[in-house]
Amino acid sequence: MACMYAQKRVSRRMFSTLNALLIVCVQRKFLLFFLLISLCRNAEAQIQHWSPSAELGSYIGTSSTAPFWLRSNQFGTVPLTMPSLTGRVGLTYESQIYADTIKKSKHSKIRWGAGAETVFNLGRGNEKVLLPEAYLKVRWKKLEFWGGRRKQILGIVDTTLSTGSFTWSGNAMPVPKIQLGFPDYVPLKFLKNYVSLKGFFSHGWFNVPYIQDAYLHQKTLHGKFGKPGGKFSMQIGVVHSVTWGGHADYLKTSPLAVNGQLTDNFGDFLWGVVIGKIPKAYQNRRFTNFDGENRVGNHVGQYDLAFEYQLKTSKLLLYHNHPFEDGSGLQLQNIPDGLYGLSWKRAASNKSFIQVRGVLLEYLFSKDQSGAGFDLTNSHFKGNDNYFDHAQYKEGWSYFGKGMGTPFIQPNSEIKSKYWGEFFPDNRVVVYHVGLEGTAARSIQWRTKLSYSSNFGTNNRPFNPTAKQFSYLLMVDAPIFKWGNTRLVTKLAFDQGDLLPSSLAGYVGFRATAFGKWK
Repeated sequence: MACMYAQKRVSRRMFSTLNALLIVCVQRKFLLFFLLISLCRNAEAQIQHWSPSAELGSYIGTSSTAPFWLRSNQFGTVPLTMPSLTGRVGLTYESQIYADTIKKSKHSKIRWGAGAETVFNLGRGNEKVLLPEAYLKVRWKKLEFWGGRRKQILGIVDTTLSTGSFTWSGNAMPVPKIQLGFPDYVPLKFLKNYVSLKGFFSHGWFNVPYIQDAYLHQKTLHGKFGKPGGKFSMQIGVVHSVTWGGHADYLKTSPLAVNGQLTDNFGDFLWGVVIGKIPKAYQNRRFTNFDGENRVGNHVGQYDLAFEYQLKTSKLLLYHNHPFEDGSGLQLQNIPDGLYGLSWKRAASNKSFIQVRGVLLEYLFSKDQSGAGFDLTNSHFKGNDNYFDHAQYKEGWSYFGKGMGTPFIQPNSEIKSKYWGEFFPDNRVVVYHVGLEGTAARSIQWRTKLSYSSNFGTNNRPFNPTAKQFSYLLMVDAPIFKWGNTRLVTKLAFDQGDLLPSSLAGYVGFRATAFGKWK
């Protein structure tokens, strides 16, 4: 018994120490810039690349509610109620080694970087200052370590036109974490570069108002197969994320936790969270029978499968994200659920005034869920996957109130009140989506998204009748001043249907991305 409590004290001290280190990096906003300045002053034989940016804009609409495509997949920076005024200031830094001067140095393959972005919203009760990015990174060859908040989309999708990766789309504010891995594919030379791998392992801090001292475990592994320089390649991979640990007042009287605390024991983390094994013990002093019947933590993941074909001046990408939240999803018993996409992209040319440079067709389906009922008789065949909701974590797969996965599985706060239920009252959806992007007059960039969804509620509380919804977005980005590479950014979006409040709104802003030569 003494060993068990000692192990628990050690694990808590370890995570508390990591937490303190990250808080210093993330919450002390100005420390990041002091570190950057110090790094640049002391770096030898390096070129320092600074990339500043600034934007100021305003929203206007028929109501105060922001249409779906103005606020979705914006990393939590656009609230549901549109602010009158918004602005952001960003700065990134990348070091680059002088190959000629230190080619033989043992440090020549080490690179540094950092980034920060601050967003402020004013008016209509949205007076907030947000920090969607603040990170430091170091890279040795192709291995990268970073800590802080950093914008990420996990999984294989068309990153500019997609509805978003099924489980990690960039819809919510980034979770602060530390991460070690290979961000780019690394060819395996012993297989003559026919196989490349990438992936990472990370630990995050999931503190939100409704639960404290919770953590995020996340890892990915993807492989790419194909002849080097060939036209055809295949990618397969997995994204695995887990919310675990934490304590909350609402759990103190709940049979789902022990005295309001969810286990943060290191052994439970290793076997139940990282490896995903169902515990041998049905219940003990650390967790209840809920964890004993399922797994420790809220597991959310996806399998990725993609095929890419390179044409003469363009490429095709066919991809699929298949979700899993328990054993039935892992065993593909929830087929055909997931996101399906076909993307076509081509390089720019000067042949026509208006060019289409990208087209995307996507289909999202999440109605199967391994069956409507939950089968307790056979742990390998469970149903009613109830995507993104969770009994222990009452706000499910969300961060500060916004869903972290596909924005089409929306929380109560974003849909009409007559459809309210669990935190995610509508996780059985069918979505048809089209995206296009291109240029006009060479320098004007445009993008449009059209989405039509049928929303069926949940298996526990189905919508009757089905809620139909249409959402649209048009973005135009055009140069207006040479100073600062200043561009006029305009957006027009509207929602019409049963699920969301009807809304027509626009955004007008000015963005500058160059202020002289910062080197």
